Amino acid sequence: MVKKNKRKIYLLTIIFSLLICIALYWWLTPLAIIVKTESGTCLTLPTRLGDTFSLRFTHSVHKTPVWENFVVTGVDGLMLTSTEYRSYGVGMPSLPSEGVFTQLNDRFILTNLNRPFSQIPVRVGPEAQLSLVHHGQEYPVYEWFEPGTLVVVSTNYDYLWFISAI
Repeated sequence: MVKKNKRKIYLLTIIFSLLICIALYWWLTPLAIIVKTESGTCLTLPTRLGDTFSLRFTHSVHKTPVWENFVVTGVDGLMLTSTEYRSYGVGMPSLPSEGVFTQLNDRFILTNLNRPFSQIPVRVGPEAQLSLVHHGQEYPVYEWFEPGTLVVVSTNYDYLWFISAI
């Protein structure tokens, strides 16, 4: 009888320990910004809640740079917070209902947008020169794919984070 109880306690201890390990792994798993196409993931960047990144591209009409600035709000959680551009005109946001419009040196900035996205689908174009900017590093997405390729930017857990740490 004592052996059966010891076995039960031992088995329950192992199961409980495994559950704690799984819960800790899940809780400690960092987030990642993921850039993917239909053919698979091409870029995974470690990130955390509140982290920021930008999508930079060249406006098709004005031929000037545009930055769309995002905050990571969670898994499948992105918030467009502001847009910056250098050429004011057709196709560029500026209405008071869209956010707070200001001019700073050579840039027009629209802040307080607070538009949530679960993912950001964009198409690669040769003139647009789409890039992702994160922690001061620019990733030239337009160099990786053919024009017209659909690229999706999203966030998710980085389940394989420990591999990149090796």
